[in-house]
Amino acid sequence: MLKHNRYFLWLILCMIALYSWTVADGADIHENAGTRAMTFLKIGVGARAIGMGESQAADANDLYASYWNPAGLAKIQRPQIGLMHNEWFEGINHEFIGFVQPIGNAGVIGASAIFLSFGELQGRDAEGNETGTFRPYDLALILSYARHFGSALSFGGNAKLIREQIDDESAQVIAFDVGGLYDVPNSSLSLGFNAQHLGTKAKFVEESFNLPVNIKVGFAYRLLDDAFTIAADVNRPSDNDVTTGFGIAFIASDVLHLRTGYKYTLGGNDLGAASGITGGIGLAIEGFQIDYAFVSFGKLGPVHRFSLISNF
Repeated sequence: MLKHNRYFLWLILCMIALYSWTVADGADIHENAGTRAMTFLKIGVGARAIGMGESQAADANDLYASYWNPAGLAKIQRPQIGLMHNEWFEGINHEFIGFVQPIGNAGVIGASAIFLSFGELQGRDAEGNETGTFRPYDLALILSYARHFGSALSFGGNAKLIREQIDDESAQVIAFDVGGLYDVPNSSLSLGFNAQHLGTKAKFVEESFNLPVNIKVGFAYRLLDDAFTIAADVNRPSDNDVTTGFGIAFIASDVLHLRTGYKYTLGGNDLGAASGITGGIGLAIEGFQIDYAFVSFGKLGPVHRFSLISNF
C-alpha cells in the first residue's frame, strides 16, 4: 500500500511543480494568446469527458480517447463507432465521427474526423462592400493506433491531416499526438500523459502560424469496484495559461451514469467562476452509450454536447 501511495504522491508533487512554474503568469494575458492556427483543435470531443471537466488523461477508455489520450484506445476490446454533436455559439456546429477496431495482440487502430462549421457568412472587401457569402470550416482527419506493453503500460498516437478554409483561402498541416497510460499494479490508480497537436507551421495567405500545442498530465482513481471515479488533469498549452480539470463519475446502475466537474484557468476564469462548471448524464442501453454534457461559459451562457457510442 505504501508503494502505491508513493505513485500518487509523486503525481501530486509534479502537479504542484507545474503550478509553481506558471502561476506567476496567471494574472496577465499570455504572450502567445491569439497567435496559434487551427484553434478548433482545443475544443474537446465526447460528452462523457466534457461532463467530467475534461479530466481524461488517465481515464479515457473509449474511442474518444483518440483526443484525450490515444493510449487509452488500447483498453477497447470490441469495435466501436462514435458520433458527437456540439452546439457551440452563434450557430457554430462542432461534429465528430470515429471508428476503432481491436486487432488482437497487435493493438487497436482507429480513424476519426472532427469538423467545425461556421455557417454562412457575409463577405466584404477592404472598403466594407459586400462581396457575397462564404462558408468557412475547419477539418481534421485522424488515424490512431495504440497497444499495451505488458499488463500495466500502454502507448498510443495519432497522425492528423488538418485543414482550415476561409472563403478562397486555405491552409493545411500535418500534426501528431503521443500519449502514455500507466495503471499502477494492484491499485485503482492510473496515470496519464498526452502531448497534443505537435506539427509543422500552418501557412495562411502570407504568414505562418504555430499549432496550439498542449501537454496534458493527469490521474484517475477508482472506488467501489470501479463504480466511482475521481480524475484530475493539468494542461500546459503553448498559447494560454495553465488549466486544471477535475471530475467525478458515478455509475448509479447498469443503465444510468452521472458526472460532474470543473475546469479552472490559473489566474481566474475570464468569464467568471461559474464558467468552469460541467455536468452530464449517460445511458447504457444494449450496446449503446448515449451521453449528454452541459458546460457553463458564464456570461456567454451554456453549450450542450450529445454523443453516442455503439459497441458491436
